[in-house]
Amino acid sequence: MDDAILFVAATAAQHAAPGAGWREGYAALAQDALPARLAGAEPAVVILAPDLAQPLQLARALRAKWQLCELVFVAGASHYDELRRQLARAPMIGQHWSVLREGDPALGQVVAEGAKTAARRARLRTTLERANERIAAPRPVDEAAYRHLRIAGHYMVNVLAQTKDGIVGLDTNLRVIQWNDSAARQWRLAGAAALALDGPALPFWNPDIAGTVARVLDGAAAITTEQVYAFGQQRAHMDIAVSAVRDDGGHLIGVSLVIRDVSDRHARLEQERALGAELARSLEEKRRQLSEMFDLAPGFMSVTRGPSHVLEMTNRAYLALFGRRARTHGSVAATFPELVGQRFVALRDQVYATGEPYVGKAVPVSLRDADGRTHQRYLDFIYQPLRDSAGNVSGIFCQGHDATEQKQMQDGLLMNQAELEALVALRTHDLEQAHLALHQAQKLEAIGKLTGGVAHDFNNILQVVGSNLELMGLEPDLSDTLRRRLAGSMGAVERGAKLSSQLLAYARRQPLQPVPTSVGHILRDMEELMRRALGEAVDIELAVGDGAWNTMVDRNQLENVILNLAINARDAMDGAGKLTIELGNAVLDHGYVARRPDLPAGEYVVLAVSDNGAGMSRDVIERAFEPFFTTKPEGEGTGLGLSMAYGFVKQSGGHIGIYSEPGEGTTVRIFLPRTHEAEHELTPRAGGAIPLGTETVLLVEDDDAVRTAVGDMLAGLGYTVLKAPDAQRALAMIESGAAPDMLFTDVVMPGTLRSPELARHARRLLPGIAVLFTSGYTQNAIVHAGRLDEGVELLSKPYRRSELAAKVRQVFDAAGAERRATEPRRQRIVVVEDNDDARDMLRELLLILDYDPVCFGSADGVLAALHDDDILLTDVTLPGMSGIDLARQAMGQFTGLRVVFASGRSIDPPGFAARVLPKPFTLDQLRAALSVAA
Repeated sequence: MDDAILFVAATAAQHAAPGAGWREGYAALAQDALPARLAGAEPAVVILAPDLAQPLQLARALRAKWQLCELVFVAGASHYDELRRQLARAPMIGQHWSVLREGDPALGQVVAEGAKTAARRARLRTTLERANERIAAPRPVDEAAYRHLRIAGHYMVNVLAQTKDGIVGLDTNLRVIQWNDSAARQWRLAGAAALALDGPALPFWNPDIAGTVARVLDGAAAITTEQVYAFGQQRAHMDIAVSAVRDDGGHLIGVSLVIRDVSDRHARLEQERALGAELARSLEEKRRQLSEMFDLAPGFMSVTRGPSHVLEMTNRAYLALFGRRARTHGSVAATFPELVGQRFVALRDQVYATGEPYVGKAVPVSLRDADGRTHQRYLDFIYQPLRDSAGNVSGIFCQGHDATEQKQMQDGLLMNQAELEALVALRTHDLEQAHLALHQAQKLEAIGKLTGGVAHDFNNILQVVGSNLELMGLEPDLSDTLRRRLAGSMGAVERGAKLSSQLLAYARRQPLQPVPTSVGHILRDMEELMRRALGEAVDIELAVGDGAWNTMVDRNQLENVILNLAINARDAMDGAGKLTIELGNAVLDHGYVARRPDLPAGEYVVLAVSDNGAGMSRDVIERAFEPFFTTKPEGEGTGLGLSMAYGFVKQSGGHIGIYSEPGEGTTVRIFLPRTHEAEHELTPRAGGAIPLGTETVLLVEDDDAVRTAVGDMLAGLGYTVLKAPDAQRALAMIESGAAPDMLFTDVVMPGTLRSPELARHARRLLPGIAVLFTSGYTQNAIVHAGRLDEGVELLSKPYRRSELAAKVRQVFDAAGAERRATEPRRQRIVVVEDNDDARDMLRELLLILDYDPVCFGSADGVLAALHDDDILLTDVTLPGMSGIDLARQAMGQFTGLRVVFASGRSIDPPGFAARVLPKPFTLDQLRAALSVAA
């Protein structure tokens, strides 16, 4: 048997000695001529390449001639599993074969082990054949020869005993006639026991082995099959070679089975495959990372190959500089013909020829863009030669960056030093202007904080005055003179409220409720209003583009700003002139906003209000946004219009500027940030009668006068009012058992417990309680980033009785729906008790009994508050109408009403069904009386 390795491919077969590379050094043999090649000596290993058209047929031809060689199949990744299944079903190729994936690093190991195994099988077979020849050879009986033969037999027995391969002999009737020690160890079956068995009773026997033995007995050549057996929790791979045994006359006398445990080889192969796969994954990941780093490098990079400088790799920066032509992977000269003759290419030729790297600084390059236009660039780069394994230059690596801007700046500085000085002077001027703007902003911020603090106390005063004036106006017997005076006083309160609102707007402390808004729609809706307000002598021109963006602002506040700017423009034109209002879009870059530190770059909606009036001087412009500053005569203006606009725009995240020259008119330009949200649909404003209620409101207000006035207004609207001077006492009332339906609290109050924290505690103790905040100045408690916090309801001071009624009812309606959906309905008890202490005590007892009490101090308003399914719990002696008369009238209106009288004396039968609860009474007596009434 030849120890060489035969490599069979689709186009050629090669024959190599074990010490040489099995792919090189020998003449090729075409596949078509392979059968002629089989006439040679049997090789140890035959490697079948993955490009063979019919590997199974070729393998059968090889095995029919050569029974002992190792067959190694190399398969592509997509054909590996299918080829392995086909080989498992191809018994004619025996079991001395392996299948590896193409590129598997374990190939060398498999080839080496296959060669060793084939060599051992050949030596064993040669020994057996020689022994048989000596035994069969006719020779005269010679004592020495006989003794030599006996010694040879001992050697053979020793070989059979010492070999690690299990050797089993069967006669043609499948009786066991040979069972060596290795077979006994492999199958844990002693020789004597095995020799008493037939083949099918052996532990390794299976249908595949039975079929293989049958084919060999039928005349087939030697067949090797691989079998997998389980030994407890372990699996063993066994190569079983089955070959025919013939006597001296060539007659078949049985078969021999050579069994080899190849589990270690399989384990090593799997380990090597796993290591190879892990190495391949690691190499691929490193290659990917290097490729990504190459592509994302900030400077341009390229790799060219050969003396023609064929582009092999380019990164994004290279494509951005040289254009998409760099993707063609052609030569530099063919891809960029405009570079031929320029130093950028000539230097590449020099580096390739000399093998020395080159560093270029500001090398000029003329490039042509996609439109065919040529432009000059200056590049800093390095050319680094790449070498092959022999040390010869094979390519060039280029890395650099576009230094055009630096070159132009350097040339500009060198050409004109005066321009540099002028630039420094300009920068110095801009810095001074920025300092002035900062100083102005700090001054306006300080004024804003002052005005915000003043507005808080001022709004509380206005609230007291306005509430009491409205309560006085509800008196039925006022004279017309008093009503006119009250109306005048209310007008003054409203003007004061407007003044306070303007101060808060300037201070950027007003609680805005911004929504996506179309300024174009606002201008069109206000056009008729502005024409009436400005008069016929003012010509109004609206220039509103159809594509104007939306912005996130408080619509009502923006309407006030536009109207104030229009009125200011009218006054600047002495009541006659042209007012132009323009609306458009603008994208402000960093260059534009560089001199405006309070204006970030981005997309803006731009509103410009221009007049052709007298204009402003520089000094006036610098003070125009200060509150109370005005150029109008005394008594003709508050000086808060522009300051209010300034505060609103700043609080909305925008910018406002004045552009004016004396005698040339004025333009006020407002920049509001763009929003991509759709315009918010407007909700119609509510009107009609003032809504009343019967719920209980916990009023928390630190100002005594405000607390009294607002409490009286709420009581007049039908609500039961509980009062607390601060958040701590309000929380104590709730923790003690009070169960108000609404918490109506001022935002800014003394004490450690803040109003938002009070609201959180109240919601925890009374789930479903409605919460309404009020304030003349929120001090960032519930307003952040210029916006009212999500889910917060606020009624700003000062407010009128109608505004209070509408807001309270709105909040109740919103909270009531959810509370009614989650809580069981409590029985409503209408309590009429003129004694304050007794009424408060009775209310607390009813809450403990889980009733819903509505309390009154007299019969006034009770009939309007009653429902058909209520229980009326009334004292008999009341101011005005007695409790009995009240109950009689109520029973006439509400047929389902139940009545309980609470009295300290006996009463005559009233003439209708009623319960009597004698005073004083206990909690159990109250429960019993109400349960019977219910």
